[in-house]
Formats: sequence, structure tokens, C-alpha cells
Amino acid sequence: RAVLAAAKNKTDTLSRWAMALQQRRGYWKAVVAIAAKNARMAWAVLRRGEAFVLPT
Repeated sequence: RAVLAAAKNKTDTLSRWAMALQQRRGYWKAVVAIAAKNARMAWAVLRRGEAFVLPT
């Protein structure tokens, strides 16, 4: 929920995606989708053993 709240004031790619998702699907579905996306990114970082780089 904190990611979605902070996204209101940001213009990066992930924040814009999160805000658009919230408008399309609703608050709680967006929260779940953001959590799933964060989990997939964390898994990829752990799996590859590389530093995280924010997608642009």
C-alpha cells in the first residue's frame, strides 16, 4: 500500500504503471499486483545474484 501511496507524487515508469493500474482495476487489485511484481523482481535479483536496476 505504501508503494501505491508514494506513486502519486512520482513520474517514473513503475509509478505511472501503478497509478494506471489502480484507475483501471481498483485500489486493492493494484496493491496485490504491485506486491506480486515486487516479489518477481526480488526473486529475479536473488536468482541472478546481480544488483537491482530499476527498469526504465
